Amino acid sequence: MPLFPLNLPPSLVLGASVLTAISMYVLFGPETKTRRKKGHPTGLINYGNNCFANAILQCLSASSKFITWLENQVSSKVTPLAENLLDLMYSINGKDHRFMSEQPSSSMSSQTVASVIESLRQPQWFRTFEQQDSHEFLLYLLTSLTQCYSSEQQTNLLTSFDKEEKEDDTNRGSTGTNGTLSNIHPLVAPHPFQGLQATQLQCTQCSHKNPITVSLFEILSLTIPERRIQLFGGQKAFTLEELIGNYLKSEMIHDLKCSKCHSLEKKPFKKVTTFTRLPEILCIHIVRTIWSQYEASSTKDMVHVTFPDILSMDNFVALSRMFPTRTKSLTTSKMMYGELSERRYRLSSVIVHIGGIANAGHFIVYRRKLDSDTTWLLISDDAIRECSSLEVFFSNAYMLFYERIREQPLQQG
Repeated sequence: MPLFPLNLPPSLVLGASVLTAISMYVLFGPETKTRRKKGHPTGLINYGNNCFANAILQCLSASSKFITWLENQVSSKVTPLAENLLDLMYSINGKDHRFMSEQPSSSMSSQTVASVIESLRQPQWFRTFEQQDSHEFLLYLLTSLTQCYSSEQQTNLLTSFDKEEKEDDTNRGSTGTNGTLSNIHPLVAPHPFQGLQATQLQCTQCSHKNPITVSLFEILSLTIPERRIQLFGGQKAFTLEELIGNYLKSEMIHDLKCSKCHSLEKKPFKKVTTFTRLPEILCIHIVRTIWSQYEASSTKDMVHVTFPDILSMDNFVALSRMFPTRTKSLTTSKMMYGELSERRYRLSSVIVHIGGIANAGHFIVYRRKLDSDTTWLLISDDAIRECSSLEVFFSNAYMLFYERIREQPLQQG
């Protein structure tokens, strides 16, 4: 491993492999023996076990919505984290960025590299980072980005639904015991990965509905149901839509007290979950770790999950899931869930884990070519090659990145 040209503090030792890889790229650029091909992003060198971070950085650089969001953050309120991440995205995609424009030479000063490292280290991503996993790395990254927003803004995001519900109940003179929502308006998410989901409990005896609980989500972690065996043997694949449906399926919660039932006996409740705000970037994590309670060990679930290029979320935001007793207006439906055309997502990138268990092995990425929407690339750290779409969609995906499709307004002629 090359010596790093900085005196690193002890707190950086745990994350040295990740930070070294990023910093060595920023300092020296790509290796001269492998020049970047036209339309290819730049690979990130693996100086240790940092392939999990390299994979996430490649997926983020493949997301035009994430880059646009970073650009807006830098232009409105400069934060070292957003600014340096944007520089990395530009560098990977072969675009001019601030550091290169200031210093046209192929190398940059140690002060510049130190500032990059400091912005990555400041939110303490790596001080408590133990497992080297792409999913966990992205969670740390998104948490750090969210910290740029005040706690008041985060609170307002979660309480807007409850506030609107109480105001509407006052206007109708009702008690709001049916748990429905109205006058719902669009909410602005701190970053494009953030969405909202709602959960409601209903008593199975008196049909009383508890108030709706709204919570944030950034990454959908979907579990694989029990293995299904085909009639003639072999393991049957699941679809991504099946996994999302399994995540949202109603379930029974037992031994809960109902505030409306006269009996003090605990009742079973039906739990219903739905999405109330879809994110601009839908990140899906397919949980492939199987824990054995008898052997105190884990194995990897290798079942294949098919995933589409265009993902429709229409079936997972149906109003009837949460509001079966009340007909919502078309305007309110659009405000809460978006236009039908805006519930569709296009695949941006895929992360595949190669290896037997989740905390070991290697992470690779499939992303589209920079100058083509139809050509895919396989990226393994700094090794990049073109591949067929068949290879992409037959891969055993570990993480999927989808971007929401926004319909362009018609030009007035």
